[in-house]
Amino acid sequence: MFTDGYQVIIEDFTKRHFVHSFERKYKGKQWEITLKAIKEMLSRYDNLAPNHVSTTSKLDIICPCNGSIIIKLDFAIAGSNISAKSSGNRVIAAVNQQQRVVRILLIYSKNDISPPSETSKWKKVISQNYPDFHELK
Repeated sequence: MFTDGYQVIIEDFTKRHFVHSFERKYKGKQWEITLKAIKEMLSRYDNLAPNHVSTTSKLDIICPCNGSIIIKLDFAIAGSNISAKSSGNRVIAAVNQQQRVVRILLIYSKNDISPPSETSKWKKVISQNYPDFHELK
């Protein structure tokens, strides 16, 4: 099993949208540290989810889509003393194990995508903004 080696790419759409609310709310090092930690975790995807089985309550494997695996990762802001699960912060990413690439498609807070049907709402955002994942519904 590999322990790292995935290239982590933050998509331009991700940078232009909900990430701005995190940058404004958590100025300075808090957001920088958090984003670095997210990238580090995802670069070690094989350790995070060996054999496509979620080994942590932070990670949910959603579905295969267009040669990738769509995952949802819960995260907490650095120094917040709130658990990743209860923070309401999520990363949606596409993992391509053959190419060893993780594409971060969306980073959001539950305040950005409100209930009901949080999952169907973020799937719609991704399918409308990423041609590779237009069939995600």
